[in-house]
Amino acid sequence: MFRPKKKKELSLMEELKELELLEEGEMVDIPDLENDDLIQENSLSVIVRCLNPTVHKVGGLVKALPPIWGLEDRVHGRGVGADRVQFIFQSDIDLHHVLTRGPWFVNGWIVSLDQWSPSPSPDFLHKILFWIGVRGLPVHLLKKQAVDSLIGPLGKIEKVELHAKNSTSVEYIRTQVWINTDEPLQFRRTARFKSGEVIPTELEYERLIKVCFLCKHLTHDQTKCPYQVLPQEQHQNVAVPRRSNQTQGGSLRKDQQGGQNSKATVKAPRTTHSRATQSRATSRRETIPAAAPYRKTSQKGKAIAGESSRVWKQKEIV
Repeated sequence: MFRPKKKKELSLMEELKELELLEEGEMVDIPDLENDDLIQENSLSVIVRCLNPTVHKVGGLVKALPPIWGLEDRVHGRGVGADRVQFIFQSDIDLHHVLTRGPWFVNGWIVSLDQWSPSPSPDFLHKILFWIGVRGLPVHLLKKQAVDSLIGPLGKIEKVELHAKNSTSVEYIRTQVWINTDEPLQFRRTARFKSGEVIPTELEYERLIKVCFLCKHLTHDQTKCPYQVLPQEQHQNVAVPRRSNQTQGGSLRKDQQGGQNSKATVKAPRTTHSRATQSRATSRRETIPAAAPYRKTSQKGKAIAGESSRVWKQKEIV
């Protein structure tokens, strides 16, 4: 039996924020702090950001990621924000493993992570390091400069792997790029060379599982896409829900049945009479007496028609 979930009641603080009733707080001066110990403690940690909040919850990431990393007993996770989790490691080796073996996925959706910093940059947790396979470049144009020009606008390039001469495959080349998580992914780019050649290329993001099929963002799926705008012609041809179809179909069948019945029953044309004709007919009906009901009898004889009825007279025997 399906039971709808109860809507979570907002806390007082959430209601104040929603109604925009919070003013700017009073400025308070804080004295110098000796926080070297806290900085040292948090230096061996990463911050993980939930990119898809409808799928990733803070508590779920705390439980899900350590087994994925294979570090169940060597890392401690805790929530540090509405969409962020901190994982503290016991060694540099484990920290390096998590930072370099990504990207990481939970329930098929990617998460962004980076090493904790007391003064993070503006793009902190808004970049993901992807290995991208570039397909389509011909063998006589496989140069690093061509890859830098083609992929550089997408983000900072860390590495480019061109196939060696003795390689068994030159179908694609690989490049490692920092991709902005707030921008839609690009899966095709067209290279135009000075020689006049125009080469369409395809970009394959290694290990990527899910993305919004409508806008190519990493932060939601197509059922909750906020960027989708239907063309005007699609608005005109919007499919009617099934229930409405049934209702319309039922009314249509009734109309058809009514039409058939109307065809089978042909009404006589209405005739118009003058007032004089109607008055003569009325007076005639008043002067003619009503016929008496026919009475059945067992007597034999001739039927004599009277003014108002028929009377049977017995035949005389000679």
